[in-house]
Amino acid sequence: MKEQNGTNQSGLDTFEHVVVLMLENRSFDNLLGYLYDDKKGVPKGCKFEGLQGKTIKMPVPKRAKDFDKHKFVEPREAQDYHQPYPDPGEVYQHVNTQIYNHVDNHEEVQGDDPEGNGNIGVEACKMKPPYNIPNPKPTGDKLMKGFVNDYINTLDALGKVKEGKIFNKHTVDYTNPGYDLYNVIMQCFRPEQIPVLTTLAKDFAVFDHWFCSVPSQTWCNRAFWHAGTSGGEVVNPTDECGLKEKGEAMKNWIDKVWSQPNLFQRMKGKNVTHAVYIQDIFSLTSLVTGLFKDENVRYTGKRLCRFKRDLRRGRLPQYSFLEPKFLGQHNDQHPSSAAPSIDDGPTRVGTVLLGERLIYDVYNSIRKSRKYRDKTLFIITYDEHGGCFDHVTPPSAVPPHPDMVGDKGFKFDRLGVRVPMVMISSFIEKNTIVNDQFDHSSFIKTMCEKWRMKGLTDRDKKSNSFGHIFSKKKRKWPKIPKPRVPRVKESTYLNDPLNDLQKSILVAADHLARENQKTTALFMAEAPAVENIQTVGDAMKHLKKIKDLIPGS
Repeated sequence: MKEQNGTNQSGLDTFEHVVVLMLENRSFDNLLGYLYDDKKGVPKGCKFEGLQGKTIKMPVPKRAKDFDKHKFVEPREAQDYHQPYPDPGEVYQHVNTQIYNHVDNHEEVQGDDPEGNGNIGVEACKMKPPYNIPNPKPTGDKLMKGFVNDYINTLDALGKVKEGKIFNKHTVDYTNPGYDLYNVIMQCFRPEQIPVLTTLAKDFAVFDHWFCSVPSQTWCNRAFWHAGTSGGEVVNPTDECGLKEKGEAMKNWIDKVWSQPNLFQRMKGKNVTHAVYIQDIFSLTSLVTGLFKDENVRYTGKRLCRFKRDLRRGRLPQYSFLEPKFLGQHNDQHPSSAAPSIDDGPTRVGTVLLGERLIYDVYNSIRKSRKYRDKTLFIITYDEHGGCFDHVTPPSAVPPHPDMVGDKGFKFDRLGVRVPMVMISSFIEKNTIVNDQFDHSSFIKTMCEKWRMKGLTDRDKKSNSFGHIFSKKKRKWPKIPKPRVPRVKESTYLNDPLNDLQKSILVAADHLARENQKTTALFMAEAPAVENIQTVGDAMKHLKKIKDLIPGS
């Protein structure tokens, strides 16, 4: 691998097509921390910032009911493909606690606090400034020590919302959780548990300092991947504390984010063909960036039929962005949610295993293509860490625009937590470990270099490019074992509670349908209010009804 030194056009010339599979809500340590924790260890001459050889003790806050017995929690092997369950906190307020190990008490919060708890045991949407940022901030080895603290706070808030609601013998009381509940936040996957991703990481390139762009959740980080900014937004556009018909948050998102120039527009200007392949009836990418007018959304289904057909028929775009399935039997690897109004229980088949199968299907489809295999760069990555444990402190960052101050006072001057990043190409040597610092805007930087396009924001213009990772020597794509996934009917997922991402898709689509001039008042009067939609099945039913009311869908 070459040293990074400006534009490396020879490396960028090794591929003509780029396929990106962006999955959901996993940190680097959660999936790849144990990558080289075996007898062979890290390849000779390489460095790898994983969990191997490290002793990490995540402190338990003194308010925990079993603090006398458990002062800390260490990383350990994930007990199943659902972990961490329930879904950790992923919004800005929670990530601050994870990084700084601080939850604002009554004396620290700004504004009214009639209950006197500050941000302790409170839903994220009800948390108050300064949003769990202590003054002064901790430094050095005191950072990244708040994952147990935050998970306890997340579970405690969930328990208070669920308080007194007993459904069956499986119902769990999350209020003031003990070790048996909060230890799962430190569970990480061994290579043998996720052999598809880890085999590809070792056989090709793994990046151990790739950070998501914002210390928060899905929409803002997916916006950064294609626009180099989230327009100042730091949370998904669901209205405060749940689903509201007014759609004020989505109105605000459209105004601030859809107006930003994005990579798709740059590609269109340079005649670079591009498409978004989707497995659900709506494209999340379109909702995030406002892509409807380009008419480049292709429905491929969970079996990737359209994507595979385009490979066979020689119709693969120069840039393909693959969305996983977000609804139903979702293979996005997003942790399962517990809800205040529905029986407890994670998804039938663990989302991590379902995601393994998806990665395998995409990889194998490209590997079998004689036309495209040696011309394609395949990227596997994640939008954000989703509250999952990681031990590396996010570094400072260049704001997208000078003097930028966004939602909740965030200045976009620091990155989010590390996420897995694996790149596959016929021109990437085995055991390539990339230690340079990157974030999602580095993808924009590299694509702009590849196709000689103008950058978008100060963030992507000043980020690092990964054009230096390619070699001149061509190699084969090895065969890898197909993961075994139990067969479960889609209908068994219909009563699952909605996670925050699924809620955001529902809110956004519903808002666009109601704003459409073709929408009749009678139709929307008969449609259920989004706050009354509690399950995946009801959400999917509503989305199908309004699909034709969404421009470009």
